[in-house]
Amino acid sequence: MLLTPGPVPIPDFVIEAIARPVIPHRSSEFQAFFGKLLGDLKYYYQTEQSVALMHGSGTFGMDAAMYSLFRPGEQVLVAGMGKFSRRWFDYAQVLGLDAIYMEKPAGEIASPADVLEMVSQHPDLQGIVLTHCETSTGVILDLEEIAFSLRRARPDLLILCDAITTAGTLPFYFDAWGLDGAVSAQKTLMNPSGLTSFAFSERARARLRETHSSDFRNLYNYFRAADKNAYPYTAPVNLLYGFQAGLDYLRRETLPVVWNRSHHSAKTFREGVQAIGGALFAKSPSDSVTSFYFPGKAQDEIKRKLKEEAGILISGGQDELSGKILRVSHMGLADADRMTELLSALRLL
Repeated sequence: MLLTPGPVPIPDFVIEAIARPVIPHRSSEFQAFFGKLLGDLKYYYQTEQSVALMHGSGTFGMDAAMYSLFRPGEQVLVAGMGKFSRRWFDYAQVLGLDAIYMEKPAGEIASPADVLEMVSQHPDLQGIVLTHCETSTGVILDLEEIAFSLRRARPDLLILCDAITTAGTLPFYFDAWGLDGAVSAQKTLMNPSGLTSFAFSERARARLRETHSSDFRNLYNYFRAADKNAYPYTAPVNLLYGFQAGLDYLRRETLPVVWNRSHHSAKTFREGVQAIGGALFAKSPSDSVTSFYFPGKAQDEIKRKLKEEAGILISGGQDELSGKILRVSHMGLADADRMTELLSALRLL
């Protein structure tokens, strides 16, 4: 039983969709298929603005978004809460941006007041990069309040969000929250890695620079093609089939039902793990990933025994948290029933 926050279990209906016969990506059939997919992606992000897809993992998607939206020398603030948000700061430096890092200790988050204070100290900021859920620690930002506060204080600021483990699993409202860019990938759609999706506001699209068609990383090409229900390069048709299957599932279930299922899964596990002596690591826990530990015990040994004795795979900590915490997913198929099975196995260790 796979309960890691990446990779996630892939249901049979997604596997079957990926295995369908491929169609030419320059055909009218593909155009009709891709147009529906883009429409369903707007539901996923809760937006009426522009959406697009590209090859690559979520990490590549964040890199591509930063590369496309910001120019070398521009000042960008990155809110850091762990490994992945730190990576976005590293990318900003690689891209030649004047990157400012606001770091919080692992397991903690930046509050709206923290963000506003930092923004007030840097009047030349062009944008801010926020990680909605820091998957390495399981914390979640109050993205709605932060975005609302930023819109009042600095309406000119571009707000780019890593929504890789939130959109499609937790309440996420791109338009209502006034975001400019959001990036997600395969996890919440129960798919294998290989595709990244984007939602961009009109302001974000106005920042995209016209570029040569060989500039594969520049999202200008992807959004321009998406306007015509097309893909600018050789389309990964079978992976797109898998995404469509995941989006169809969200449509059938409806987002509120999926959001509630994730919340119930997280609540079931958190209450249960504390009842058997575990402790929660994140100060502001996300309903998509729970980080926890058992005081006085070897966390990696717990993970090893779960795999060998119960056939359950969960994740450990990364970098400085290696061996110190454990992490479990509540995305997709990781519902409350599976949390009950995991808790039963943990009680026997």
